[in-house]
Amino acid sequence: MAEPVTQTTPSYSVLQRIRRADVVVDPFPFVVVRDAIPEALCRALIDEYPAPSAVAADDDSNSRWSLPASEVARSQQIPAVWKELIAYHASPAFFAEVVDVFGAEIVRLYPRAYPSEARLRALTLGVRNRDEFDRCQLLMDAQIAGNTPVTEASSVKSIHIDSNNKLYTALLYLRAPDDDSTGGDLDIVRFRKDLTRAEQRRRYDGMFVDEKLTEPVLRVDYASNVLLMFVNCPTALHGVTVRAPTPHRRLFLNLVGEVDFPLFDVPQYWPNRLRKLPRIVKKRLRRAVGLAEK
Repeated sequence: MAEPVTQTTPSYSVLQRIRRADVVVDPFPFVVVRDAIPEALCRALIDEYPAPSAVAADDDSNSRWSLPASEVARSQQIPAVWKELIAYHASPAFFAEVVDVFGAEIVRLYPRAYPSEARLRALTLGVRNRDEFDRCQLLMDAQIAGNTPVTEASSVKSIHIDSNNKLYTALLYLRAPDDDSTGGDLDIVRFRKDLTRAEQRRRYDGMFVDEKLTEPVLRVDYASNVLLMFVNCPTALHGVTVRAPTPHRRLFLNLVGEVDFPLFDVPQYWPNRLRKLPRIVKKRLRRAVGLAEK
């Protein structure tokens, strides 16, 4: 692995061992690195991972929890090592690292929004669920995240792209030493090059994608201290493999940066859209009267 971006990068950073040349650009900009953080820190994060009650995990099989940075800062149940890690990865210092590594690719993908890296570095930053877009141009989050034990084989999330207001996403896996479960890996895929016109038209169903229309690029194992980070875009296709029944939780750190506008459009196949019309109408009506749909 390459030398760090700067000599002042703190040991908490998931990007401390990564530089710009490590970024893979096809089919979208991403990096995968093993031993992303010092082993002692990784062990401490696993050993002191908060109890299910502290992260508001439910009892459902293979469900997701994400305790955001805003709540971590207020909680009395979160160990100090986690508080420091979360605070750093929702800070301007970490976003400066993101630009160091991914800045050129962000400018390439979104030149109208971000015509230069200098424009990226000048963004006004905040923390999700604490700050608002009326004063910030990008809201960061660092979440203590995971998935509950599995009672029936299932995938947490099949092939999809992230919401089109997310600029970047990162996952640092924190698999416990006694976790002997199978599955829960992350697949990076691309659209098949031989798609027919009909398949091209129906390739997106909302943010999800029919796995039959894709081909594999890389499987990122669910293994301790493995990092995946990418710039979000319409080709950033990824999904989690099926987890077999297990009493173990799937543990990770989740990082995101969001903006208040769509970075890209996702072409929708009209029959899929029509099928979802009743739900869309219901959702908009609830918003109109000030009710948030869960």
